[in-house]
Amino acid sequence: MCYYRITTGEKWRQHYMEETMEKRFRDYIRHLEKLDFDVISEEEVWEEREMLQLKLTEIHQEMIRLLIPMMGFLICTCIFLASAFTNFFIGSYIAAAVMAIVTAYLSLQYKTLSGVVKKLCVYIDKLTVK
Repeated sequence: MCYYRITTGEKWRQHYMEETMEKRFRDYIRHLEKLDFDVISEEEVWEEREMLQLKLTEIHQEMIRLLIPMMGFLICTCIFLASAFTNFFIGSYIAAAVMAIVTAYLSLQYKTLSGVVKKLCVYIDKLTVK
């Protein structure tokens, strides 16, 4: 029972952190959209650039956290699929399908984060030109 509480709490915390991180990046991108790049001072440019680099580092770490399990699930998919083709066991086909679905889900999250990185890189370029 204690283990159930801990895992449920961790899942809730992880969901909350993901939601909060997504909201923070949305809010930060809105902040950058409202920013007038012609008027800001050199100090503000450096502050914004440092903040952008910090955000990009955070996103890249999250992308690595997604990439490692995604590659693991992809390898497991290949192993189960090879096993299914050699032994013709339905359980291996099911396991390969489940692993492929998890890999696809993780790759969609990775793609979403790469879109955020592209948006932030545009703003870095705008600040660099300034």
